Amino acid sequence: MPLRLALALLALGTLLPCLAFFALEYRVLIADKQADLARQGRVYAHAIADDVTREIAVKETQLAVLATSPHLHDGNIAGLYAQAKRTSEKIPGGVVLFAADGRQIFNTRAPFGAALPDSRNADVLRRVTASGACRTTDLFRSVLDEQPLVSLLCPVPGTPYVLSGNLPVEHLRRVVGRQTAADWASTLVDRNGLVVARSADAPEALGTRLPAAVRATLSEADDGWTTLEAGDGADGAAGGEPFDAAWQHLPNGWTVLTAVPHARVIAPMSRWTRDVFFSLVVFSLIAFASAALVGEWIIAAMRGLADAARAIGRGAVIERVRSSIREVAEVGQALAQASHDRAKGEIANAHLAALVSSSGDAIMSVSLDGEILSWNKAAEELYGYRADEAVCRSHAMLVPPARLSEIEEKATAAREGRSLRLETIRLHKNGTPVEVSLDAAPIRGADGTVVGISVIAHDIGQRKRDEAHVAFVMRELSHRTKNLITVIIAMARRSVRQSDDFADFEDRFTGRLHGLARSHDLLVHTDWTGGSIEELVRLQLAPFVSEQSSLSVEGPDLLLRPEAVQNLGFALHELATNAHKYGALGWPGGRVTIRWRRTRGPDGDVRVKLTWQEAGGPVVDPPARTGFGSTVIQKLTAASLNATVDLAFDPAGLRWEVDMPATEILSDGNPFPIVPIGAAAPPRSASPPTSLSTH
Repeated sequence: MPLRLALALLALGTLLPCLAFFALEYRVLIADKQADLARQGRVYAHAIADDVTREIAVKETQLAVLATSPHLHDGNIAGLYAQAKRTSEKIPGGVVLFAADGRQIFNTRAPFGAALPDSRNADVLRRVTASGACRTTDLFRSVLDEQPLVSLLCPVPGTPYVLSGNLPVEHLRRVVGRQTAADWASTLVDRNGLVVARSADAPEALGTRLPAAVRATLSEADDGWTTLEAGDGADGAAGGEPFDAAWQHLPNGWTVLTAVPHARVIAPMSRWTRDVFFSLVVFSLIAFASAALVGEWIIAAMRGLADAARAIGRGAVIERVRSSIREVAEVGQALAQASHDRAKGEIANAHLAALVSSSGDAIMSVSLDGEILSWNKAAEELYGYRADEAVCRSHAMLVPPARLSEIEEKATAAREGRSLRLETIRLHKNGTPVEVSLDAAPIRGADGTVVGISVIAHDIGQRKRDEAHVAFVMRELSHRTKNLITVIIAMARRSVRQSDDFADFEDRFTGRLHGLARSHDLLVHTDWTGGSIEELVRLQLAPFVSEQSSLSVEGPDLLLRPEAVQNLGFALHELATNAHKYGALGWPGGRVTIRWRRTRGPDGDVRVKLTWQEAGGPVVDPPARTGFGSTVIQKLTAASLNATVDLAFDPAGLRWEVDMPATEILSDGNPFPIVPIGAAAPPRSASPPTSLSTH
């Protein structure tokens, strides 16, 4: 049989399974496209449901704001009407105030005081009043103008009233249309199956009821995908023809229905049918053409075998003769093997030598009796021995006396054909210990017997130092965390004792926690080495300084110890809180000036004096009682900083001065000039008095 005919039959036999595969793949692709369209419809329905739910939430928020209006609780119905009228200008839909029995007190769609008919939703009003929860109505017609409406009804706690917010169907139509894609149509249906809104402008559909069969289908699950026939009640959504639809229920019982004409679902399938058929025809032509080409390739391969045989006869190295026919390929492989074996060996040896010499890890080979046979450049750098100093010597010179047993351990593992990995200590030429990770593996001869050991050493000294540092950091973190928890517990206990009620406690305790957090933020940025006194002042006062008050800071750059940052931060927070509530920071035009300087005390010791001065605030009177804040800025500050504290309730403004020993609060590296007692602090050009605004 001619070779070309045999290949044609082979191509035909190969094509038949491919045809079956394409048929199966076609069915899978059609199912995937239908599933994709269903997922797309569900996404649209879910997005529209979310939009409608948000609109209801906005309306509920509007009613909640009105329910807390002082006008309502003061009985000022006219004032409440005016407020509701203003909100209705921003949020679509009118607002109605009902009595519990259904009487309309006012309706923003009518002038205030006009005679209004009773509500048609009296039963819903009674249920809302009884449940105490908001509820949306189904579609109904307004008693004022017979326009279709849906409303959100919310009871007003503590009153006999119910607030109603209208949701105009035209606005709902725009909401539904926002998330509706081209060629799709969406419908919003109430709990009774009445059409509330539709993405397409179809006034005749408003208020129509979906058929019972459709409503039954939609009630089977919270969401889904189905195919409905023309005339099933949502024809307008799909142009009066069969359509596929996805639905999504809203929390209030309404339903969003998104539909697409069934023809659009079928269209991609038709295109795929044409594409697959065309692909099969093209594939068949390619298969028979390939058979002809393969025939030429086989003939060429057989001619190549003859050429390879002649080249081998001349002693040349030939490439592998490749062929799709196994027998031809085997003959070609046999011919090429002999010429390639020697070349491969030489190349492999050259590659291995280059790899060992250029490796960043120390690599050496050792005989089974411990003699070093090879030594690369990285081994010279790691151990300090040159190759001529290490080769032919026992590698025991690298092993500390206490670890000589590892030599026999490696040899035993190699004889058993096992690799060995361990982290250990080796000795540098100068006697310094070197921490290394060793990988030892057996070296086998041509007959497979173990003839030596390959040892790769990697310097892990830096990794070990990093691990030790991490362990130190974790211990330090644990210590600081325990200290922080102790401080927070003390703050909580003190705040409880000084608070009038829980809200007062929460306000005080939260503020103090935030103050503590700001001090800790400063310390974290400096890796707990300390903090700038100016940064500490600005951080602690930033939340309390407004546009109507200002802050001025003056003093040299001083670096505080971590403990001083925390304790001085406590005092500054309490002072700022007091000034914001009762002093200059809470008063228009109020001003706080903070100055600090280095001085010498009477005994010649270096001290830091910080002054807090308020001005422009209300008249200051001494407090009737002292609380935790007074304890912090006086007793706690004096005790924790070994300082002298002076607090003066000057009518013109509170003045607080703390005199602290520099050795107790300053970190190392503060070479700043010392100002004698009574002298003025040197001006700071880099940081003039500034005003901070809250963010």
